[in-house]
Amino acid sequence: MEVRPITKVDFLKSVAKVSECPKDNLPEVAVIWRSNVWKSSLINLLMQKTVAKASDKPWKTQLINYFLVNDSWYLVDLPWYGYAKSSLENRRKWIDETYKYFITRKPLVLLLIDWSISPQNIDLEFMQELQNENLDFIIVVTKIDKASQKEVSKNMNLLKKKLSILNFPEIFLTSSVKKRWSEALLQYIEKYF
Repeated sequence: MEVRPITKVDFLKSVAKVSECPKDNLPEVAVIWRSNVWKSSLINLLMQKTVAKASDKPWKTQLINYFLVNDSWYLVDLPWYGYAKSSLENRRKWIDETYKYFITRKPLVLLLIDWSISPQNIDLEFMQELQNENLDFIIVVTKIDKASQKEVSKNMNLLKKKLSILNFPEIFLTSSVKKRWSEALLQYIEKYF
């Protein structure tokens, strides 16, 4: 299957509450991540141009950000999970709204995992929660360039061993540095919809 090229990406809006999300029922692909996984780089790789700006502060994304892709689906950049240098109240709001977003919008979730380190408990717990809520998700591996083939194999085996879920998700390797392997991910997204 040939991948339809990304010809148009428009930032639509940022929202603080799920009630402010678009009402047009277009399909949504949500990107969720833990700090320092090169989320902006992956989004830019997928969209084939710079639409997400990288920040040296991993807690910068605090809103639900909508990008309209080819006038046919949304790429949704969500606040990240994990530690943040922010007040407990702010973090609680992000968590609550993100949870509401998943339950009400039912997107295809791209869960970004840093492959230069072994799978983290917080990632495994998050995957388990996605499975518990019957949400469709795939794992998108970032920083593949920073891992040796041996580390890639070891991390894949560790992930499969530690993750006790019924339907093991698809895994996509990506390289923002070498700008490779995004075609398979885009193809999966197109086929999914």
